Amino acid sequence: MLRISQLKLPLDHAPDALPAAICARLGIEPAALRSWEMFRRGNDARKKSAIQLVYTIDAEVEDEAAMLARFAKDPDIRLTPDMNYHFVGHAPAEWSGKRPVVIGAGPCGLFAGLILAQMGLRPIILDRGKVVRERTKDTWGLWRRSQLNPDSNVQFGEGGAGTFSDGKLYCRVKDPHFLGRKVLHEFVKAGAPEDILYEAHPHIGTFRLVKMVEGIREQIESLGGEYRWQTRVDDLELDTLPDGMKRLRGLHLADGSFLEADHVVLAVGHSARPTFEMLHARGVHVEAKPFAIGVRIEHPQSWIDEARYGKFSRHPLLGTAAYSLV
Repeated sequence: MLRISQLKLPLDHAPDALPAAICARLGIEPAALRSWEMFRRGNDARKKSAIQLVYTIDAEVEDEAAMLARFAKDPDIRLTPDMNYHFVGHAPAEWSGKRPVVIGAGPCGLFAGLILAQMGLRPIILDRGKVVRERTKDTWGLWRRSQLNPDSNVQFGEGGAGTFSDGKLYCRVKDPHFLGRKVLHEFVKAGAPEDILYEAHPHIGTFRLVKMVEGIREQIESLGGEYRWQTRVDDLELDTLPDGMKRLRGLHLADGSFLEADHVVLAVGHSARPTFEMLHARGVHVEAKPFAIGVRIEHPQSWIDEARYGKFSRHPLLGTAAYSLV
């Protein structure tokens, strides 16, 4: 397929304008366009009187090789890259080795557990907090009644802190291998709106997140994964090898039990300070992460929409406007 970038159309263009624009851009007849799908949709609002939608399209055409040769010097027409997620391997059908353990059920632990489950490794996922519905009650208990549960709150429990955000899914991090597409596809399978797959600033919405987290948990469990809630890891059991290297043997849990494990994902977030202290005491190299300090500036959304979009503010295809102040 060919990827066509920077394809611009008026905001209120007709539904059939997009395939016509693809054909015009490539200089082909409609019959030569076999299929197409939208990869990205953004907007150009520099002229508020004539806002344009900016598309990136993946198109299947006749004689793709000839088309690539024809547009060899055009940076906006290229071969569509491979965006599939490639697993590093899969467990044999009769695999009975030690199950990998994931500590933490926030965004990192959620997807680590999902990938391991999809590889057939039946992970065990530990979290000191509770399932998302119970955790929501505890979090609101803190916010409304000042009652803190140290192990079930906005930082700890199923879904992590992001469960109580508004579900924005974009950042400035480069993604050359399209790993983010895997995340978006799994979110859609779990109940997110399909437009997150192509909107330039995808946004789920707060009240969908709980159901999505539950949906991913159900998929992990259906693949043989196991969750253990209200389970805190207090220490690691390490063996020292003859060459001085250390090998993980298992985990000491807060209830006094021991869980054998030789592959562990630490997805503990930034608030599990006792875990950081324990790792440091065990000789694990730890260094401070650099961070930036900013300020939060709040304006009524209507102000921003009108400033960015003018008379087109609140247009259904534009959504809420974004801006940055540096």
